[in-house]
Amino acid sequence: MDFTNIHAAVEYLRSFGVLAPIVAFILFFIQAALPVFPYFILAGAAGMIFGFWEGFFLSWTGALAGACFSFYAVRLIRWDWLHDRLTRWFKYDIREVTPFLGFWGIVVARIFPVIPTPLINFVAGISGISAWIFILASAIGKIPTAFIYTGLGNHMINTEDLYSTLALLAAVIVISYVGMRIVQKRFWKQ
Repeated sequence: MDFTNIHAAVEYLRSFGVLAPIVAFILFFIQAALPVFPYFILAGAAGMIFGFWEGFFLSWTGALAGACFSFYAVRLIRWDWLHDRLTRWFKYDIREVTPFLGFWGIVVARIFPVIPTPLINFVAGISGISAWIFILASAIGKIPTAFIYTGLGNHMINTEDLYSTLALLAAVIVISYVGMRIVQKRFWKQ
């Protein structure tokens, strides 16, 4: 299984024939729990193989299911040692996060994929936020990345124009950077 480039991912998924959508969903699930391969390559491949809407649905639901699994696994295991370490490190008890802050923190962390997905899942799992807030925030926060990466893959296969796909990707990166800076200046003032 080679996910170092989009063409290898496409060939791998296509090798499963009619089972490719199920395999793709499982791979998105695994990627959300343990990112052993890049999400953007897998989502782009899904857009190329399944088309935009089916690829989007697979990437969004698979990633959401994997995130929820990780969240509940952490809750079930009760990683108190991780909570204690994070509390000492940040000098803040994350179990006291308000629902509002928890919701928007997860949404922003998912929209701007700077923090690794498993870390978001684990920290949310040991925090004080409810499962419903986690699920809703994750569902909303995963929409933009699933939409963008699946759309880029679908655009590339439909137009066969690498330059316009790269231009769209560059625009997404610039918009993400600007958005991240705005959020950082507005909410994380020093």
